[in-house]
Amino acid sequence: MGNVGNTAKPLYGGISNDSQSFAQEIDESFFCWQPNEQRAQILARLTRKFWRSNAEGAVLTAAKGLSENLDTLLANIRGIDLTRTLAPRLSARLSSLIESMERRDGYAVMDGLQAWTSDPPESWYSTDLQTESIATHAWESSLLREVRSTQVSGVATLEFFPLLEKDTSQLHSQVLLALERIGQVNPHMHAEIQSHVSIIKLFTGNGIEGLSSPKVFGALWLKAPTLQNAQMWFLEHLVHECSHLYLNALLMIDPLLTNPQEINKAPIRPDPRPMFQILHGAFVLARNCRVHAQLDQQFPELGLTPALDKFREQFQVGLDVLERHMQPTTAGQLLLDSFKQDPP
Repeated sequence: MGNVGNTAKPLYGGISNDSQSFAQEIDESFFCWQPNEQRAQILARLTRKFWRSNAEGAVLTAAKGLSENLDTLLANIRGIDLTRTLAPRLSARLSSLIESMERRDGYAVMDGLQAWTSDPPESWYSTDLQTESIATHAWESSLLREVRSTQVSGVATLEFFPLLEKDTSQLHSQVLLALERIGQVNPHMHAEIQSHVSIIKLFTGNGIEGLSSPKVFGALWLKAPTLQNAQMWFLEHLVHECSHLYLNALLMIDPLLTNPQEINKAPIRPDPRPMFQILHGAFVLARNCRVHAQLDQQFPELGLTPALDKFREQFQVGLDVLERHMQPTTAGQLLLDSFKQDPP
């Protein structure tokens, strides 16, 4: 399914920001499909800086609208450590607050602020990668509602269930093994995953395999595989969904294309999709092509060749559509050129 809550807008569409003020450390080298450890770390820090600015603006707006003193929460937001990874729930709290204010839902605004002010700032950071069921925390509820209400043309109603009492420890071990293997063949992709991902949220159901959302930046939502196919599953989807996060972060800096909503043939999905989703599809497929080729060479026993062949075919479909229909910005042209200059 890819991105949920991604409509080719900035991460937090309700608060205005000059993206250029966050781009001082960004140069032309960032606008390419290849992962790079230094670029990933810089962009991850910029997402935290972007969050801090938007969070401060949103809370100031809420405080004024409610005629309430929120100085402690504002001080905690202003004092975050930009060198540390923020927990995905901070993105969720901010997105929920903005959406509540846009709906003029005063109760939801106050309830959200209460939950936020009750959240100790020392717990706002992520440390070790976690693997757990969906619906474990209250801050997930908005995204769960959004996914469960999504209608996809030609697809039955999505099923998006928590794991309840199922043990996730063995699947977590498979996640760590997949990351270790990615690190062996492509340290840059491994570093990007470490910079951008802090929680793997597992679910069961039908009609959806995985997703990520700029509204809950740092979390990947993946259908729980069986232990027998867990390695192939996580090797594909860790790269795939992390790449969505990275491209969403780039979109904070530049829109990349000027016709984001134009509908065309999609490289992954059977139904036509907007151009910004086609760009996302080609981007993540390029990464899966490169990493899977490296994995297939080093770990032939995993049997990744059929998946690699599929990724290459899908990538070519996406690239063909982009070349014919994408109306890129200057930075978007750099990204498009990188697909051809260094084919995955």
